[in-house]
Amino acid sequence: MASTQQHAHFVEQLQSPDPVEVYSALRTIKNAIIGSTTKKSLYFRLQIIPHVTFLLAMDDTDVQIRVQATAVISSLAHKGEEAARQLLDSGVVSSLIAQIAPGSDAVLMEASVRALNALLSYESIKLGVEKHVSLLVPYLLSIITEAKDASRVYEMRAHARVELAILVLGKLCMTEARQYTIANTGVIDMLASLLLCGYPRLQIAALKALSALSYENMEICGALFLVKLKHKTYMEAILDLARHQDPDISLNACMCVSNMSRMRIGDLLKDIQTVVVPALVKLLKTPGVLALQVVQSLGYLCHEDADIQSATKNAGVISELIKILSVIEGQENADFVDQDYNMRMVKGVFLTLGTIVSTNEECRRKAVEDQALVYLVRAMGHKDNGVKAAACLCTRYIIRSVSICRTHVPESGILAPLMALLQDKTADVQVTASATLVNLLTDFSPLRADALKEGLVDILVRLLSSPNSTVCRNALWSIRNLLVGIDDDTRKEIIEKIKIETLFALSSPPHEPFLQEHALGALRNVVADSVLGIKAVFDTMGNDKVIELLRQATRTDAEASIKVHGLYLANNIAVRSQEHCEIIVGDEWLLRSIASHITNASSEVAIAAL
Repeated sequence: MASTQQHAHFVEQLQSPDPVEVYSALRTIKNAIIGSTTKKSLYFRLQIIPHVTFLLAMDDTDVQIRVQATAVISSLAHKGEEAARQLLDSGVVSSLIAQIAPGSDAVLMEASVRALNALLSYESIKLGVEKHVSLLVPYLLSIITEAKDASRVYEMRAHARVELAILVLGKLCMTEARQYTIANTGVIDMLASLLLCGYPRLQIAALKALSALSYENMEICGALFLVKLKHKTYMEAILDLARHQDPDISLNACMCVSNMSRMRIGDLLKDIQTVVVPALVKLLKTPGVLALQVVQSLGYLCHEDADIQSATKNAGVISELIKILSVIEGQENADFVDQDYNMRMVKGVFLTLGTIVSTNEECRRKAVEDQALVYLVRAMGHKDNGVKAAACLCTRYIIRSVSICRTHVPESGILAPLMALLQDKTADVQVTASATLVNLLTDFSPLRADALKEGLVDILVRLLSSPNSTVCRNALWSIRNLLVGIDDDTRKEIIEKIKIETLFALSSPPHEPFLQEHALGALRNVVADSVLGIKAVFDTMGNDKVIELLRQATRTDAEASIKVHGLYLANNIAVRSQEHCEIIVGDEWLLRSIASHITNASSEVAIAAL
């Protein structure tokens, strides 16, 4: 085994004037670092990057040396995102792009596009190559054209670099602007034609590129929908590939269909339920398939579509997702298990499960029957913030169900961990935990009384001062819910801690409209069916400030949601207290403002005014 000094000597040899010595050193280094994170780290410490970058930047460097140096770059890029960032900062990308220009040596071209593919495995690098995109894309298209021009794929000696070029092109589709830039080159027809080429690796590469090109881009999805191939449409070809026996082809075809599903075309939605969902369920049970991608595809498909959510339930997806959680939980302390991947998988399962149960009551019941709440409550104590946030989000959707909230939630043990997460130091966790809390505090929830006993109001008071406006909004929303259907003793206890002054301040500019809306909603509930609450508001703020708030909330230029709460606030005061009703009636401007909203275009505002 070579010592550190020997490895340092190999790096020194890269400066030798003898090309044979340089070539030999590069080959030795390449063979040493392949598959070895330790050796990669060593060579980074030995400052190999400037030497290799210099060799590639020199015009007179021999092609064989370039091939070896490029292979070293490719291997080093696999060390991780920080390593790739150092390579990007070295300027090596410009040299790699120059080496794939039309007319370049075929072996060097393949090595270079392979290195680019390795570098672009990381999100920050994909974004960081922005200045190179205009030159890189035409060169990649030139390589991909080889596939289009070949009469038979199996005659293509260049199929490896074509595959890599397609993969690189797909990885560049990080932004909407890049998607349009790449689509406008005419590449869509070129990639679509490869779906029928019969060569699996090229088909997979084309599917990945098409998936990246059409992700969250309805215009490009629409263009793909119109593509005609030899004997079928693009969608017919994709659906055929979704049924393919090769799991990689099937998975990537399903991901393409997932993008197209956002177009909400009737026949396509039926195909998703009958073809794509069963294919993904099959893949979920197939060893060797990257299950995380399958889980994420299922979640994407189910977004805001109750029919597909129901189809996934009927196909057994919910049960399969819970099984994954069970398996991962059993591997928690096991050796030779990729715990980082398991953590990402748990997060992915919770997010997908949350999407499936977001609108469908039957899906929620099925999740609860399969013990989803048990795993969710445990996950709220996970060390990873992403997992905790995902668990809260999924829980939030499940407890939208009145029956579940009344029956299963009280015995789940959710209250204590959720209240702990409200005080988490991470904003994302606080946002999702506070949003989940809103659903736990409705008037039909058995946990409201327990939450009050455990000091929830004190926590909410602190959240009202959060620099994160969403956390503050959720705290106001929770207060609104707490104030519904309570006795005056509880109401007094809450408003003494929350402070009427605080709600008034949050009900007015310069606070964001959504904060004003929920603060007004809380005040509306303070005075609802309660003379005590009405007196507390007027005694604390005084008649003039109350009238000014009502005027402000019912102005013609106020947002509809603010008008609704302002009108109901006035109504709740007027119907419960004759004394305070007269104060409102005594303000002529306010009365005219209220009356003007009777004919408001928004039915909700008009009803509130009436």
